[in-house]
Amino acid sequence: MENLEQIHQTLSDIDGRIPDAIRVALGLHRVSPPPAPGEDDDVADFAISLLQPLATEDGGDRGPADPDVAASGLRIEWGSCYVPLHDHDAHFGDAIAGAFGVADGVGQYMDAGVDAGAFSRGLMASASAEVAGLEPGTPVCPHALLERAYEKTAAAGAPGASTAVILSLAAGNALAWAYIGDSAFAVLRGSKIVFLSTPQRHLSRTSRSKLHFSSTPARRKEHLFSFNDPPFQLSAVGERSDSVVDAVVGQVAVRAGDVVVAGTDGLFDNVLDEQLERAVQMGTKLGFSPKNMADIIAGVAYERHQIFL
Repeated sequence: MENLEQIHQTLSDIDGRIPDAIRVALGLHRVSPPPAPGEDDDVADFAISLLQPLATEDGGDRGPADPDVAASGLRIEWGSCYVPLHDHDAHFGDAIAGAFGVADGVGQYMDAGVDAGAFSRGLMASASAEVAGLEPGTPVCPHALLERAYEKTAAAGAPGASTAVILSLAAGNALAWAYIGDSAFAVLRGSKIVFLSTPQRHLSRTSRSKLHFSSTPARRKEHLFSFNDPPFQLSAVGERSDSVVDAVVGQVAVRAGDVVVAGTDGLFDNVLDEQLERAVQMGTKLGFSPKNMADIIAGVAYERHQIFL
């Protein structure tokens, strides 16, 4: 489990390489000391250079409509970062099986003296154990894995409730998923978001009216939801739990070089789409490992959270 000191160290290491450029480019310069006199132009120029469109080897810009970079043999390289502000969340990843997931414990249980992270940890621990027991090369169905993980966690009597998202690399160069609630993911190609999941919520009458009369694209409607609109969630207590049958499932075509970012609402509520794209773009240009990329994205979410406290 990463701690805040480790994340700050990562940000400090990046600062040593690119002064304040990363925060300028990500719009976080409000929480960083301003550049020294005479350095403004250098910082701005470097930030701009990091945000130039990525190019393919033949010099052309890569876009969603370009031919697949690799026709087969895709694999997942993954890294993670966890900011334990309340320790309600959990995750797992298995590069060999090509599967990973995130779960977000429902914090309201903490008010009743319940460990709000118990169910999320149970879900991800069960999913991880299930995947680890598969024969190499066995396809992973996210929905079936979520169902088995839920059954084991509920049978163990884990308290609390959780949202969850599980993803896997499927046959035919596709990313498959199953999710309950507002744990989410985005697929980026050429540093642009080409797919973003839509959160599941039990909408109030007011929120349904807003959605009905809004022309806002579906993935942009999150700001219309009320804080009183709870996300779908899984729990061992039947009357308090949604069903795994309600999970959103699907697939999207992926190609070599795509970046998949999965996280709780703590990530996607705090990081704008444009900031996520910039972070991935800069990380790609600077040759960050998946772990470094995860640290930076988590650091951006944490600093954005601090801005709006």
